[in-house]
Amino acid sequence: MILASYERHPDLGCEAIVFIDDESSACFQIQRDLVGGPRADEYCVTTGASAPVYGGITQWRRRDGVFEFALTRRAARLFGDEVLSFEVTPTSDVTVEEIAEHVDRLLR
Repeated sequence: MILASYERHPDLGCEAIVFIDDESSACFQIQRDLVGGPRADEYCVTTGASAPVYGGITQWRRRDGVFEFALTRRAARLFGDEVLSFEVTPTSDVTVEEIAEHVDRLLR
């Protein structure tokens, strides 16, 4: 199961959508600096422990609860595949629709 959450960290100056595989603990994050931050005009993807890859998603789509992300070559090396596809289970404080809205906003 892939758990999805939205996190806002004013102390770190960023916000993130976090997808975590509850079996393997593998993590896919989309992060963006908060307004006024040094890189607030661009997003990055990371494993949570890796260096960020800016602009790492070429396109994304949602089909019901399934999220699909096409990655750049550099991001694909980090995550081991050119396309990440998984069904999302939201954490208790957010819905799948809200996660999708946050993804749209962070990728703009």
